[in-house]
Amino acid sequence: MLHLSRYGTPRHARTFVRAVACAIALAATLVAVPAHAATYNSLNIISYETWRASAAMSVADIQAFLNTQSGPLKSYACTDTVTSATPTRRSAASIIWRSAQAWNLNPKVILATLQKEQGLITTSNSSNAARLVKAMGCGVYGDANHDGKTDNRFPGFANQIFNGARVLSTYEITYGWYAGKPKAVTAYKTVTTTATVDGKVVTTTKRVAYTKYIVPANACTFSLYTYTPYYPQKLFWDCYTRWFGDPQSPPRMRPLYRFRSLKTGNYFYTASEAKRYRLIKDSKRVWAFEGVTLSVDTSATGNSVPLYQLYNTTTHKYLYTTYATTRDRLLKVRPRQWRYDIVVCYVSRDTSGTAPVYKLEKKSTHGVLFTSSAKVKTDLTSGRAPAFTYRGVAFRLDSLDTTPAVGPTP
Repeated sequence: MLHLSRYGTPRHARTFVRAVACAIALAATLVAVPAHAATYNSLNIISYETWRASAAMSVADIQAFLNTQSGPLKSYACTDTVTSATPTRRSAASIIWRSAQAWNLNPKVILATLQKEQGLITTSNSSNAARLVKAMGCGVYGDANHDGKTDNRFPGFANQIFNGARVLSTYEITYGWYAGKPKAVTAYKTVTTTATVDGKVVTTTKRVAYTKYIVPANACTFSLYTYTPYYPQKLFWDCYTRWFGDPQSPPRMRPLYRFRSLKTGNYFYTASEAKRYRLIKDSKRVWAFEGVTLSVDTSATGNSVPLYQLYNTTTHKYLYTTYATTRDRLLKVRPRQWRYDIVVCYVSRDTSGTAPVYKLEKKSTHGVLFTSSAKVKTDLTSGRAPAFTYRGVAFRLDSLDTTPAVGPTP
C-alpha cells in the first residue's frame, strides 16, 4: 500500500487507488490469516503498550526472524546515512533496530509494515530492488508529477525505515490525536445495479470507494489509519499476529515457548524469540513447535528466581530446576553427562499470592510438561489410563495474569 500523509496527496487519484489495490492484492497472497484466537478489532488494532515496546526485539532477534523468511532482508545490507552521523554499512536487522530505538517504536511494527507495504519479509524475486527503495511506502505517491514515475520523498532502504518509523511514531502529535477524535478513511462497498439492455435484464456488481468516518480507540490505531487511510487495516494485523502473536498482549508478559522432540518425546522450553525462530525453520524433523505454554510477567518483582536449563548428553533430555544447588551437584558429580545451558527465565518460589505452575511427567517418554492451568493438570493426569503423572508444583509466577498469551502461528 502507498503512504498518504501530511506531505500532500497525489493529483492522480485514480493511479494512486490502482497502485493501492495492486499492493493489497499482492500482500494478501503472501500472508495467511492467523489460525489462532487473537481477535481483530478494526478500531483497536494494537495496544499502545505493545506499539511502544521498542525493546521487544534485539538485533539478534530481528536477524534470526529474517533468517527464517524467504525475503531478501536476511542478507541485505546498505550504507546507512540516517541513523548515525557518519555513513556506515549496516544489515537490514541493524537498521530496523536502530530506527525502532530512535523513535520508541516496536520493531515488530516495522517488520509487519514492511510486509504490508512491499512484501519484503516473504517475497524474493527480481523486483526486490524496486521494493527496497520504497520499503515502508513512506512518502511514496503515484504519478503526481505526470512524468510516468512514482514519487518517493525518502528513497533508499535506510531512509525508508527511519522515516517510516518516525511518522508512525509521531502522527499522534502531528495530527493532534485525542480520545474520540474522528478520522476520515477510504472504504469500499459492493454496489449492484440492474438495467435493461436490448430487452434483457443485466445485473452489474462493482466495488465502489466511499469516505468512512471512524473513531480509533487509541493513538497507534489512529496512526495506522493516517499512514494508510484505508479501512479496515486488517492486513497489518494479519502480518503481526502471524509472526508475533496477539498485538493486544502486554509486552511485559513474555511467552515461554514449548517444543517437543520428535525423537525422544522430551519437551524443550525457551523464552528466546531468536531460538524459537531458528528451531521452527531449521529443526522441523527434530522439534515440533507447540506454542506458548505460559506467560511470565517480567515486571513482577517476585519473579526473581532463575529457572536453570541443563542438558543430559547421554539421554538427550533437558532438565529444568530453580535450585542452583541441584544444578551444581549434577555438574560436579557427572560433569561429562550434564551440561549447563542458560537461565530460561525468572520465576518465583514464594507461596504467598503467587500462581503455581504444575509439573507433569509423560509416562511413555518421561518428558516434563509445565502448565499453569489446573484444568490441564487434571485432564492429563486423571482417568482410567492417564498419559501423565503429576509431580507437584515446579515453580510459581508472581502475576495476577496467568493466562498464556496468544502466540504466533508455527
